[in-house]
Amino acid sequence: MLSTRELRRNVRRAPLARFVRSAYQELRKCQWPTPEQTVRLTALVLAISVLMAIILGLADLGFDRLFELITS
Repeated sequence: MLSTRELRRNVRRAPLARFVRSAYQELRKCQWPTPEQTVRLTALVLAISVLMAIILGLADLGFDRLFELITS
């Protein structure tokens, strides 16, 4: 027969085990992207990131020049 201490330890572990099992089952239901989709979407994210960096850099340069004109 289990002691009170062992019983408490088992009760505490049960919710965690249920959560992990449930999370694993949900992940198996997910439809993961194919390698081709992963490459294509990664390239898209990188291209948009570079484009946004250029746009923000140009905006920063423009505001810097505008600030110099106003303060000089």
